[in-house]
Amino acid sequence: MKERFCSVIIFGPRAPRAVKLSFSRASMTILWSTLLVAVLIAAVVAVRFPQAVSDRKRAELEAENRALRVEAVNAAIDINRLKEKVVSLEEKSQHMNDLMRPGTD
Repeated sequence: MKERFCSVIIFGPRAPRAVKLSFSRASMTILWSTLLVAVLIAAVVAVRFPQAVSDRKRAELEAENRALRVEAVNAAIDINRLKEKVVSLEEKSQHMNDLMRPGTD
């Protein structure tokens, strides 16, 4: 007689009798191993074959990418303008410092 590791009793709705299942350690190991392998296979399939992107989503992403590119170009232009202003202000500041020094004409 095999050693029982766990037992499961199943009662159906309005069933006249119950079903009792007994599992040995080996059968439980096989069940858990099968479950683990199935979950790992599902994870690999989900990662390996991602969900397809619809045309509508692709169009939205392309529009968003275009908007971000335009925004990046505008930011670069603004940064260059600010650099030019900083250089101009530094030159004016240096000129004012030169004018305020005594003995320089």
